[in-house]
Amino acid sequence: MSKPKVNFIIPSWGYWKEPTRAQPLTQLYLATILQHEGVDVNITDLRDGPKPIDNTDLFFYTVASPDVAETRQIVKTLRDVYPESKHVAGGPHPSIRPNETQGFDSVVVGKGEEAVKQIIEDFPNLKSSYQMPANGTYPFPRRHFLPKDKIVNDNLFKTDNMPSTTAQFSFGCPFECSFCANYTRGPVRRNSLDKIGTEIDYLKSEYGIQGLSLQDEIAIPLHPERAKEFLDLIKSKDISWRGQIRALKDTRILERAKESGLVELSFGLESVNQDVLDLTGKKIQIADVKETLDACEMYGIKTRLYLLNGLPGEPEDIVDQTKAFVTRYQPDLVLLSSLQPYPGSPIADHPEKFGMKSVSTDYDKFNHLMCRFSDSDDNPENAVPYEFEEGRGLSRKQIINNLLDLQDFLREGDKNK
Repeated sequence: MSKPKVNFIIPSWGYWKEPTRAQPLTQLYLATILQHEGVDVNITDLRDGPKPIDNTDLFFYTVASPDVAETRQIVKTLRDVYPESKHVAGGPHPSIRPNETQGFDSVVVGKGEEAVKQIIEDFPNLKSSYQMPANGTYPFPRRHFLPKDKIVNDNLFKTDNMPSTTAQFSFGCPFECSFCANYTRGPVRRNSLDKIGTEIDYLKSEYGIQGLSLQDEIAIPLHPERAKEFLDLIKSKDISWRGQIRALKDTRILERAKESGLVELSFGLESVNQDVLDLTGKKIQIADVKETLDACEMYGIKTRLYLLNGLPGEPEDIVDQTKAFVTRYQPDLVLLSSLQPYPGSPIADHPEKFGMKSVSTDYDKFNHLMCRFSDSDDNPENAVPYEFEEGRGLSRKQIINNLLDLQDFLREGDKNK
């Protein structure tokens, strides 16, 4: 029996202001794996607007919580037109809340590398769910499934214009922050140096890439020797790059990182208040963040901070503390987001532990970028889909006002891009 044809559907990602800015690496990765297995694979990308979807045997969807309502509607529409086709959902929401992922023929819980291959073998008699470990060696994601203008972005770095794209060389996160719905918690799986080098060579030769924005949770390996090997490899490829790291205990590695082509580092600081960080399980010290930021300035590495507004335990003067921190350390960019208790995060799963009396489940209304942009028509009321018990946190009105106050401050300082 011939293998079924596959179509990966990418929803609109309407919660992003520029949904085509980053590449859908998960879909590209899984599509590459299936094509390597001899499957006829296509990707239909709805991020730049609706378009006709051709009939195929098997539709795959990578579903984050805000995509649930839209994806269900897509499935309903396609079933009416192509009643013989099968629909499979994987990704964050099905992995965390499989029982809430109705309307599909099957769901993938957890990693999808082996599951998608098994689904091809089982078609058309699919199981209701698949949960299989990733235990093999897989190809890096080829990008030819999408047009070049959706792979290369000349403004991806914001602070440096160059032909750039996104890549991911490691998977997983060993930390357990209470506000994070990352379903890949656990040991970090890093691609081999040979595989990383081959992917960079491919991106340079096929797409003329000069800059890489790494999507790894922790771009520079935590182990010192592995960090040095990684940075030496990147240096040998003569490419600029940026990535995210945690605050460093030893900042000397930053000199080697700068020499490797590092342009910019992002820090998921979340809050400038140590008590808030401790309460939410962030497990970093403000003192280490300050030292790392100072070291970045010394080595000429640009910095961006990720901050979350509305976290449990915020004091009444959190806005003043935040303004003082940004003014002192002058990061090149600050990305202020609104806390969104997505399924899978400890805050969403156990809100009472964090003093919350209600958490919305209208995930399609969640938007962590709420009101970030000056031309936004977002309703600030939707920025805070939860409420604290009296005395356990700031009021919704206070949290909303703090968000708007800080956004204005960052715009005035040209920090919020």
